[in-house]
Amino acid sequence: MHAMPPRCAAALIALSLAAAGAQAGCAKAYTVGVSALGYSAFLHDKQWRGVVPDLVQALEVRSGCRLVLEARPRARVMLEFGRGALDIITSSQPTPERDQIGQYLPYAYTELDLVVGAGLRQQIRSAADFMALEGPTLGLVRGIFMGAELEAWAAALQLAKRVEWAADFENLATRLNAGRIQAAIVPSAIHAKLFAEGQMQAGSYVVDLPEAEPVPIGLYLNRQTVSEADQQLLQHHLQQLVGEGQVEQIYTRYLGPALTQRLFKLRTRPKP
Repeated sequence: MHAMPPRCAAALIALSLAAAGAQAGCAKAYTVGVSALGYSAFLHDKQWRGVVPDLVQALEVRSGCRLVLEARPRARVMLEFGRGALDIITSSQPTPERDQIGQYLPYAYTELDLVVGAGLRQQIRSAADFMALEGPTLGLVRGIFMGAELEAWAAALQLAKRVEWAADFENLATRLNAGRIQAAIVPSAIHAKLFAEGQMQAGSYVVDLPEAEPVPIGLYLNRQTVSEADQQLLQHHLQQLVGEGQVEQIYTRYLGPALTQRLFKLRTRPKP
């Protein structure tokens, strides 16, 4: 029996790898809802950039699945996901309502901070400090879960008629700069971009609230439209990206090492 020439062997290996690659991936292309949300996702030269687009691209390459970004306002993303018109949503906190619709795959945490406007003369170091003042108003965006302690704090402020609601964080920044509100709860990945781009008035500052809990964020895969096999495939590859530190590298690219270290500092946090 003659040995196979090295070139032929290499060609067969390449063909077998190509065949394996052709069989890999999801059963179909899946749509991923994306909205402008600080460094999580933003448009640059008409192209989506940020943590979410980079993460989706890395997951696409790793899994062999075709994942198509579909731009929508955030509220519409959630509505269409619930109707089965979008397959995947990102930058999502786990909620019982979303759990009924999709499989949750966490990949990171977010920190909710208090951004204090320049017009508030009193120094604020905690949620309790803000509560102790008479009159200052807090700005909140609907649909953001803040953890049990901050939720109770915000509810007490609302009873005192000291809360204003906004549709998005850019609107909160506008109100804060105009003095209509004196502070706002804003995720770190969002206020970092607002400050970097000069959208926050000089003199405004960020308070790392001792009452705040790290809140997990992740993907939701729609059970109506994503097959069980593809759910398992995407979960497996997302876990690999998290375990290898690639998700942390993506965050560092946009948020910088200090803020990223803060978000990923607790290695004892449950991993996906």
